[in-house]
Amino acid sequence: MALEFEITDNSCMFEMLLKRKIMGQCNDNSQLALRIHIKNSEPIQVSDFTASMNAIGSYFSSFAQKNGMSKELSNAKLCVSKITEGSIDIHLVELVSLSMIPFVENFNLIMEFAKNLKNVYDYFTSSSGEKPELTAKELQDLHDILSIPSKDQCGQMDIQVIKGDVNNVVYTGCTFNYIESNGTQNLIDKEIEIVKSVSEQDEIHTNQLMTMYQIRGINSNSGNKGIIEALNKKALNLLFESDGIKDQIINSKNNPLKKVFAVDVVIQNMNNKPFAYKIVKLLDVFDIED
Repeated sequence: MALEFEITDNSCMFEMLLKRKIMGQCNDNSQLALRIHIKNSEPIQVSDFTASMNAIGSYFSSFAQKNGMSKELSNAKLCVSKITEGSIDIHLVELVSLSMIPFVENFNLIMEFAKNLKNVYDYFTSSSGEKPELTAKELQDLHDILSIPSKDQCGQMDIQVIKGDVNNVVYTGCTFNYIESNGTQNLIDKEIEIVKSVSEQDEIHTNQLMTMYQIRGINSNSGNKGIIEALNKKALNLLFESDGIKDQIINSKNNPLKKVFAVDVVIQNMNNKPFAYKIVKLLDVFDIED
């Protein structure tokens, strides 16, 4: 059994609908479509199917926002417009209001999207080309697009661009089997961890309760450790935004080991693992009740 999907962006679909309304005709052979052709050897789970389709739509929306040449193009979405028998072709487009200005600025959004997919996947599969700048969400979408072939040991997914019908392939795009899909997903998962760790280093965790685990003194630049249970059960090294904050915590008149400090902190990682808390603000101090 084989499944086929054809995906088009709403910019081309709008032009097509406008011609139908105004001129009473439409030339389907001029429309580019993104074709997802799936050869499955076993039934496809609904969760994998929806995950893959949602991911394609989400990644396309992100791509359109970055690359659309107009406000309308930047809001382009993908939707189902056609299903055929046998191998099942599904065309994805967006039906938009005919009162809107036609998207005549760019008819190549689908082609550019397909090329982007290939370039990004080629980077992860063969390290070819420049490293793409992607958010954690975009990386997750790229991972989820491969949900179907990654579960089917004898399956395959082809991503192509066609013009008019499946016999007119204008861009070959990507092909993934079971092994390639899983290998690519594993590489993407590692990149997601890296992207998240970098973003976390810039994130300030506000109003966190910290207890001192180990103290080396005000004159020591290392060895002071604290625990913030809401962020990590383990004690981490402590760094301080200023000597004033350090003095208020470490050189307290009362034993710091018997205090709870409300602080704003940034987690700093080493080798993609939490290594230290950087205390950027001391908000309050409480006694630890016996």
